[in-house]
Amino acid sequence: MLKKYKYPLLLAGAVTLICGCMFLPNLLAHIPVTYGTDLKPEQFFFNMEFTNLMNQFFKKGTFPFYSWSMFLGTNFFASQTFYIMGDPFTWASLLFQNLNFFDRTLLLEIGKFFISAFSMFYLLRTMKISEKVSFFGGLCYAFSGWAIFFSGQLMFHSFYCLVPLYFCGIEKYLITGKKMQFLLITAILLSSHWYFFYTLSFLTPFFYIYRYSQIKFDFSKFIPDTLKLIGIYLIGVMMAGIVLVPTISYMSENNRIGLNISLLFQDPQVYLHFLASMFVPNYQYIYGVNVFETNWHVTREICIWAGSLTALLVCQVFCITDKSYQRKTLLFYLCLIILAVFPIGDAALHGFSEPSFRWTFLLTLFNIITACYLFDHLEIINIKKIYPIASLVAAFCIVIVPLSAIIEGKFDIVFNEYGSQIILFSGCAILIFVFAFLLKRRAINALLILSVLEFALSGGIHYIRKMDTSERGSYAFANEVTHVLQDEDQGLNNYLDYLDPENYTEYYRIYVPHDSLYWNYSHNMSVAYQLNGLMIYDSTYSPAINKLAELAPEIREFNSGMIFNIKNGDLMKFLNVKYALVLNSKELPFGVNWELIQDDYRGSISIYENKDFRPLGTTYNSALTYEEFMQTNQSLYELNNIVICNNENLEEIKALVKRDARSELNNIQYGGNQLTGDIKSDNGGFMVITLPYDEGWKILVNENEVKKYEVNGGFIGIPINQGENHIEMYFVPKGFKFGLIMSVIGSLMATVLFIFSIKERKKSSI
Repeated sequence: MLKKYKYPLLLAGAVTLICGCMFLPNLLAHIPVTYGTDLKPEQFFFNMEFTNLMNQFFKKGTFPFYSWSMFLGTNFFASQTFYIMGDPFTWASLLFQNLNFFDRTLLLEIGKFFISAFSMFYLLRTMKISEKVSFFGGLCYAFSGWAIFFSGQLMFHSFYCLVPLYFCGIEKYLITGKKMQFLLITAILLSSHWYFFYTLSFLTPFFYIYRYSQIKFDFSKFIPDTLKLIGIYLIGVMMAGIVLVPTISYMSENNRIGLNISLLFQDPQVYLHFLASMFVPNYQYIYGVNVFETNWHVTREICIWAGSLTALLVCQVFCITDKSYQRKTLLFYLCLIILAVFPIGDAALHGFSEPSFRWTFLLTLFNIITACYLFDHLEIINIKKIYPIASLVAAFCIVIVPLSAIIEGKFDIVFNEYGSQIILFSGCAILIFVFAFLLKRRAINALLILSVLEFALSGGIHYIRKMDTSERGSYAFANEVTHVLQDEDQGLNNYLDYLDPENYTEYYRIYVPHDSLYWNYSHNMSVAYQLNGLMIYDSTYSPAINKLAELAPEIREFNSGMIFNIKNGDLMKFLNVKYALVLNSKELPFGVNWELIQDDYRGSISIYENKDFRPLGTTYNSALTYEEFMQTNQSLYELNNIVICNNENLEEIKALVKRDARSELNNIQYGGNQLTGDIKSDNGGFMVITLPYDEGWKILVNENEVKKYEVNGGFIGIPINQGENHIEMYFVPKGFKFGLIMSVIGSLMATVLFIFSIKERKKSSI
C-alpha cells in the first residue's frame, strides 16, 4: 500500500519540509507571517468585513451585499469578487474564526502550497509523466517564484493553486473525451477570481491548439472537438453567473479599464528583468535594492522562476532530437513571448487595462510542463549540449547585473548597491552547473533531492528576511491598533449614539485622523470599528467616487488611484460628518464649525461635534451641469446648495427642484441592505442622498419606485412628493438576479450533461 502511494507521500513530506523552513522561524519567534504589501492594510480588513457580513447572514438571513463601513458605503458583493467574495479559501476561513486573522491565513496558505503541489502532480500524471518526475513538477509549481509572491496576495494564490486542474480538464477531454472536470473547474475558477480567469481564458486557445497537435496529430476533427469544448466552457461560465454578472456590471464602470498601445517598453531593464526572472528567484529582491527597478510595480512583479533545474531543462528544448515536439513547443513559446514583449499584449492579458506581467504565472506552469516532459524523456536531450547551454545560462546570470548597471549608468556603484544581487545571481550560476553535472550523469534522485533543498533554502531565506521583528509586526500591535477606539464591536458607535438622542434616527459619518489614532496602519480602519468613515485603500472602490475625485482631486492620497482620505471641511459638511475624534485640536480639518463636547474619551481622545451637521438627505433649489460647475470655479461648499448633474438630466432635475425652504430626511434607520427615512415637503422637490450612486439601489417613495439620478460627484438624487414622504431603499447588486438565473440554468445544463456522460460510460462498458 505504501509503495503504491510512494511519490504522493514523498511529495507531502517535501512540501511539509519546505513549508517548515519558510514558516517555522515565525512560529518559534511568535511573530505573525505578514509577507505582502497589502496583507495588513487591505486583506486583513476586507476579510474582517466579510466575516462580519457572513455572521450577519447566518444570524439574520441578510445577504452580504452592502457594506456601510467601507468608504461612504460600498457594493461589497460585486467589488469584493476581486479579493474574497468567491474565494473558496476565504469561505473556509469561516470555520476558523477562533483563530486570529494571521494564523488563519497562514494555515490556509500552507494548504494552498499542498494543493498546488498535488494539483500539478495530478496534471502531469494525466499527461503520462512518470510519478517521479511528477513529484518534481509538483514541487516546482508549489514553490515557484509566483507561488511565493502570491502567498502575500491571498486571492491570487487561491486561484494559482487550482489552475493545473483546469489544464487537466482539457487534457482529459482531449485524451478520453471526458467533460465534467473541465466544466466544474471552469465554474470554480471563474467564481474564485474573474480577473485571473480572464487571463486564463485568453491563453487557453494557445495551449489547447498546442496540446491538440501533440495528442491528436490529425486535425480533421479539430472544429467539432473545439466547438464541444467551447460549449462546455460556456456552461461552466453560466454556472458562475451569480458572481460574473454583478461583477461585470460593477467593474465595467471602473476607470482603470483602457488599452495601452505602446509598441515597446521604453526601459530595456524590463526585458532584462523578464529574462533574468526565469533563472533566479527574484522575489528575494524585487521590493528591495534592485538594479532592474523601474519605479513601476508592473515591471517589478515578474517571478517566472521555478527552480534551477526547470530553467536548465527548458533551455534544452533548442537541442533535442525530437524535432516534431521541438517545432510545436518553440512555436507555442513564440506566441507567448510576442505577447510579453509588446505592452499591448500585456495590457490585453490584463483585461485591456495597464500592462501587467502577472499573467506570466501561466508561463511558469508551461515551463514546468516542458521541463517535466524533457526530464521524463532524457533520451531526446543532446548530452553534448548540456554543458554549453549551462555555460550560457551561467554567463548570463553573472553578467546581467553589471550589464544592467552599465545601461542605467550606475556601474560605479554596482558592487556597493547591488552586491547582494550579484551574490544571488552568482550562486544561481553555480547551481546551474551543479544541476547540469547531475543531469548529464542521469543522477535523477540527486537532482530531486537538490531541488527540494533549493526550494527549502530559497523560501526559508526569503521569509526570514521578510520577518517583521519590529513592534508593528507583532500580534499585540495588530490587536491594539484595532482596539484604540473601542473594546467591543460597535462600542464606539453605541457611545456616540448616546451623546445625542437624535443620533439614533440619523446617519452620520465620523472623522478620525489616519496618522495618530489609526497609527498609520491602514486606510481601511473604519471596518475595524464599524464606522461610517472617510477613507479607504481599495482598487475596486465604488466607480461613482471617480466623479467626486474629479471635483475634489485632493481626496486621492499619496497620488494613488486607490487610496482616498477626505479631509476637506466643505466636503465633510456635504458628507454628513458629525463627529471628529482627535488627540488635539490641531488635527481637526479646517473649515468646519467644531465644538468640543468631550476631552477624555478613553483617557486622552477629544470628541468634537460639527455644529453645522447636514443630514444624509436634504432638498435643493437649484441645479447646474458638471461642466458649468467646473467652468465657473464653484467652491466645493456649493455641493451643499446646488445639484450638480449630467447634461442629459439637467432639464428633468430643474423641473423637480423647488425654491422652498430646505427639507431634511429624518427618522433614518439603516443596516444590512436597506435604509428608510421620512421627509416632509410643502411643494415636493429634489433630494440629494449622500450615499454613492449604484444601480443596485431600488428606491421607493410612499411605496412607489422612483427614478434615481447620479449627482454631486457620484451620489444619489431622487424626486420627492408634496407632503409626507416615506423613503425606502433596498440594495441588491445590479445583475445579481440575472446572474442567479444564469447560474441555475448553467447548473441544470451541467446536470443533464453529467447524466448523459454516465449513460455514455455505461454503454461503452457493455
